[in-house]
Amino acid sequence: MNISIPLDSTPLLIAAALIALGFLTYLLSARTGVILMGAGSVIMGAVVIFDLPNGMGLQGLVLFGITVLVGGWMMYVGVKNG
Repeated sequence: MNISIPLDSTPLLIAAALIALGFLTYLLSARTGVILMGAGSVIMGAVVIFDLPNGMGLQGLVLFGITVLVGGWMMYVGVKNG
């Protein structure tokens, strides 16, 4: 089975930009970098979960659900310690 994720999707491009910006920002402020990377992960996971192909529901939900949870946890830790 071939899984194709559209790279021209605006939310996925925003998620990629947030993750990249988070990596760059991490050098200046770890807290801000972690929050940006977490936000990008949440957006990416949510977009992929809502666009899963037929037959990949449970596997995709588990895999990308973990991505959403970890991204949310990263944002929580970044904000909580602020």
